[in-house]
Amino acid sequence: MQIYLQTFGARLRVKDGLFEVIVPDLSGSNHHVTEQFAGHQVKSVLLQPGSSVSADALLLALEHGADIIVLDAFGNPRGRLLSNRPNSTLAIWKKQLAISLTPDALRIAKGWVEDKIRERLLFLQKLKRYRDAGKQALIAKAETETADLLARLSALPIRQPAKDAEQIRGIEGHAGQIYYNTLNALLPEELRFSGRSQQPAQDLFNAFLNYGYGILYNLVEKALVLAGLHPHIGWMHYDGYQRKSLVFDYIEPWRIWVEKTVFALFAAKKISGQHVRPAPKGKTGLWLNDTGCRIIADAFLHRLRHQKTEYEGRLFSLEQFLSDEARRLAALVLRWSPPPALLPLFGD
Repeated sequence: MQIYLQTFGARLRVKDGLFEVIVPDLSGSNHHVTEQFAGHQVKSVLLQPGSSVSADALLLALEHGADIIVLDAFGNPRGRLLSNRPNSTLAIWKKQLAISLTPDALRIAKGWVEDKIRERLLFLQKLKRYRDAGKQALIAKAETETADLLARLSALPIRQPAKDAEQIRGIEGHAGQIYYNTLNALLPEELRFSGRSQQPAQDLFNAFLNYGYGILYNLVEKALVLAGLHPHIGWMHYDGYQRKSLVFDYIEPWRIWVEKTVFALFAAKKISGQHVRPAPKGKTGLWLNDTGCRIIADAFLHRLRHQKTEYEGRLFSLEQFLSDEARRLAALVLRWSPPPALLPLFGD
């Protein structure tokens, strides 16, 4: 189980050898909520600003190998406390770093890029059902070109990671250009855009897309951290100081959720110029204003929490599925067998 202290004034301490969580009644009625848990029950402790934890509680958590993760006010992970004794998190990090030294790293990351292109292809196929003959022909052309690129990517062998990564990025970029050009042609004429632009966005569509991706980046990082993975040890994107390479790698298959949300808002004409403002500091471009931020955040989080996806015969919310998939990735990392050249790093 997970202890999540997110209420202002919430406290975690130890009483009679048990974790004790006290959640204050902020109404002033003194109806405080107190719960106790055995140490072995707790797998992780999440702390947000305004909460507190005693040293005794930290020691009990470390004794039982529980993860202690500090979040910021928005729920994004900022750090974790680890025991001096070996545990699963350290084992995951060690394997994660070892994988990054082998072609297996790029093979895994290539699979995520393939999943992204495949999901976008399925989205275009769905959009084709509701369009006139001219738009259907446009989408069909994009489908054929994208399927060809996907086949090329799937067949690409990984032998020289640095060189092969460039080929992957080239195919990915070509497929992305086809995809965005097709989405653009399907939008109401007054809401169309000219290609992909990042920070700052040069148009309404990219402004909403960038903000939605920002929300997704934080959710992906949190899922990876809670699963025990290190967000800075990536497998395809460049590793650099404070660069969350694994987040950039792993986000690829999940981008479609943002894209579907933004496209639906634009297709329904729920977006206009009143939802953006000029970019600050003399930059040319657009940022969302408060109303625009609220529109995309509400729509995207509603999709994550209410839309279901099936996995092994069971239905999960997209939010839960993202967390579960991160844990499955951590399990995959732990099961990974190093090549003979790296065996000395792992001892006997």
